[in-house]
Amino acid sequence: RLSEDHFSCRNLRDMDVLSKSDPQIVVYCKNQEDVWLEVGRTEKIKNCLNPSFTKSIPVIYKFEERQLVRIRAFDLDDGGQSIGMADFLGELEVPLGQIVSAGAFTKPLSHPRFKDCGTVSVSAVEVGGTNEIVCLKFEGSGLDKKDFFGKSDPYFELGRENQDGTFTTVFRSETIECTLDPRWRQMEIGSRRLCQNNANQNILFSCYDYDDDGSHDFIGHFTTTLAELQEKRRTEWELINPKKQRKKKNYQNSGVIRVIECRVEKTYSFLDYIMGGLQLNCTIAVDFTGSNGDPQSPRSLHYIGAPEGNQYQQAWLAIGNIIQDYDSDKLFPAFGFGGALPPHGQVSFEFALNGNAANPLVPGVQGVMDAYKTALLNVGLSGPTNCAPMIRQVSKMAMSGAQSRAAQNYYILLILTDGQFTDIYDCIGAIVEASDYPMSIII
Repeated sequence: RLSEDHFSCRNLRDMDVLSKSDPQIVVYCKNQEDVWLEVGRTEKIKNCLNPSFTKSIPVIYKFEERQLVRIRAFDLDDGGQSIGMADFLGELEVPLGQIVSAGAFTKPLSHPRFKDCGTVSVSAVEVGGTNEIVCLKFEGSGLDKKDFFGKSDPYFELGRENQDGTFTTVFRSETIECTLDPRWRQMEIGSRRLCQNNANQNILFSCYDYDDDGSHDFIGHFTTTLAELQEKRRTEWELINPKKQRKKKNYQNSGVIRVIECRVEKTYSFLDYIMGGLQLNCTIAVDFTGSNGDPQSPRSLHYIGAPEGNQYQQAWLAIGNIIQDYDSDKLFPAFGFGGALPPHGQVSFEFALNGNAANPLVPGVQGVMDAYKTALLNVGLSGPTNCAPMIRQVSKMAMSGAQSRAAQNYYILLILTDGQFTDIYDCIGAIVEASDYPMSIII
């Protein structure tokens, strides 16, 4: 997706003696080699400490990655001064995910020498991400008879106009056998595919008589636009066969096509939901069964001696660092399952990693790591690998969230396990029960 970011600043430092600063914003993104690369600049606004820039900066947005953005403000003097020679006003480093999820995002600028450097505000909109579904239903009447012993077996194709005036086929209907008055099923197609989201772009409707040998007979065609199809004033189009039109003086048409229904429905992208205030709530469930191996052994998934963290810790860091940018309170319910709890070794399939069953929430990604380490020292590895209780617990949270008036929460259950569930059929049942709720399960 492409996030188009708009910027404004307030209370910038005045770096000029006889006038005010002439600010410009420069945006950088960190690439996979950990190098900051410039992705765009706003215009320069003269003599202004509270600029609102009109030039936006597009940034490729990837939800599955944690993308750091650096926003730097400079005071550029006249005469084509380069950024390297300009006065530095302040900067902000922030994950792009926080920008797109915040709606209106305002933070203070920092400077190595000065305090109170003002603020920068960022708003993000998605470019080209939103698509619309076009629902169409056609019928025909009085089509040309193409079969010697019967009528016609009509179907139609829709073509999208290219820049060179040719058409690319983007939809083909079913065939209605032996009729000159077909009524086709309702079709659905994305507006981007149909007309590149341009309601005034030409669309070619072509009708054919189907033949088993592939030599389909052309009945006729016409061109229209989505805007025209949506108009109530016109509901009929004549099919024209240019060859017949040239040969026959009294030729009128090769049939009539009517639009029974034309409806455009907006579909929403992930960014639409995030910008609308959606919060992601991630619950983590870690496998504490004996099949993981002794945590003292380097072969164990729970190995406590790995400097870079064991495999469970690495998996959580990879996902948690992304999810946390879309969670306003950054509190994660953290559980274990299949472990033997002190002091009596009772096996539990939904115990809180922080040891507090009444409040299993832990602060931030590091909070989960700390609670996991503590649990690993106190909880014995046992079994079996039953995960249905965790699925049902989170589905109850999702059900409760869906019933609230705001309904702005989406729930994720991250299950970190070493193998197949022992209660697989119970898990299937729990997943089916949860399928009506705003919830996803990652294993």
